[in-house]
Amino acid sequence: MMFLITFHVENADPIVTERLGAALKTMGNWSNRIPGAWLLESDRSARQIRDHLKQFMGERDRLFVARISRNWAGRNMGTGFPEWMERRKFGDFPNG
Repeated sequence: MMFLITFHVENADPIVTERLGAALKTMGNWSNRIPGAWLLESDRSARQIRDHLKQFMGERDRLFVARISRNWAGRNMGTGFPEWMERRKFGDFPNG
């Protein structure tokens, strides 16, 4: 499944940002072509991803995790990005 993960580190602490990035990189195929936004392919649920990442965050830092579908569009995402996305597993979405 594919997820969009965004976060805001309250005090712009580079150590927290680095820890979050390192933790995300261990969870599956990822891309972070936009600062503060990550795409992650993972078998975990959004809740499991959130719960794993919150241990690296400060109390006031913000985190949002959302599952995405193949219905996406981008601009200036760089060479190879569309092909990278095409190789990802998005999973099935139930009707309704």
